[in-house]
Amino acid sequence: MKYLQIWWDSIDRLNFILIIALGFTGLILSFSINEIFSINRHSIFFLISSLLLIFLSNINDKNIRRISFLGFILLLILMLLILFLDYEVKGAKRWLQIFNFTLQPSEIIKPLFVIISAWCISKSIEEKNYYLSTLFIFFIILLSLILMQPDLGMTVLISLTFFCQLFVAGLSIYLVVIAFIFIIFIGTFSYFIFDHVQYRINSFLGGGGSDTYQIDLSLLAFKNGGLLGKGPGQGILKEKIPDAKTDFIFAVAGEELGFIFCFIIIIIILSIIIRTLLKVLKIENPYKIIAASGLICSFGLQSLINIFSALGLIPTKGMTLPFVSYGGSSMISIAFLFGFLLALTNKNNEN
Repeated sequence: MKYLQIWWDSIDRLNFILIIALGFTGLILSFSINEIFSINRHSIFFLISSLLLIFLSNINDKNIRRISFLGFILLLILMLLILFLDYEVKGAKRWLQIFNFTLQPSEIIKPLFVIISAWCISKSIEEKNYYLSTLFIFFIILLSLILMQPDLGMTVLISLTFFCQLFVAGLSIYLVVIAFIFIIFIGTFSYFIFDHVQYRINSFLGGGGSDTYQIDLSLLAFKNGGLLGKGPGQGILKEKIPDAKTDFIFAVAGEELGFIFCFIIIIIILSIIIRTLLKVLKIENPYKIIAASGLICSFGLQSLINIFSALGLIPTKGMTLPFVSYGGSSMISIAFLFGFLLALTNKNNEN
């Protein structure tokens, strides 16, 4: 009990409560999906992720970096291994099948790379330039492996987060322009190389032969839900929308629990982001500033992409809503992200 009291007194309690509240919204939605197998798995993933988050929130900076580096190398090896295995879903090789479970290394590697980036960038500020060179090599290897899966959405998310960290560290406007051109190049390259990327963009733009089935159903779900929703488990479109429990979980929330519940989810997400940014303003350590900024940027961008996709504002990306969507790899990834974030702002780590 004494250990728990020390932990509770040292962490950002309000942010922790908001994070758990966000997780509970996903738990509520998992029960409304009416798939008992998925409900049981989601509950288990939520429990494991919460315990992992609590453990990580109390470790020191050195251990954060050790876990991130070792995990990053291991996951890179797994991502390379996956390319040579036969397991494939919808033409993509992103998952490693372990018994009845699947693991997506590219999902879990995101927060680990943010920590490594922050450490290398902070060292380059001290004029140790070889750290930055090593970082860019890691960055290129990581993006190459993700593009070979292929996964454009993940590539864009990791790239934007990485350039956000460089910007926070003092990136010049010229490099910002170069970063923007780089992302456009990756997008254009993927459009002409990968059929599924071309298909999704054409569908969004309304090109010939386009299919807006998912988006149409998603928007209809919000319309049917109205202000208060049709009630938990009463929605019918979740059975028709592909990937309803992952990529389009926000649409399920819109139909069954209504606009008010969706608004609450957005408020929780914005509160976590704003509170973290206010905490960052009080931090003096460059490494912590860059790391915390990168982590919250990754969380904010992923949330934005998922919600905007469900609302038909951007092409569908196949990206989960953090700590809300069903998926073990996604839950574990966000547990690392939030755990690191709470550890970086932990009072016990101030010195």
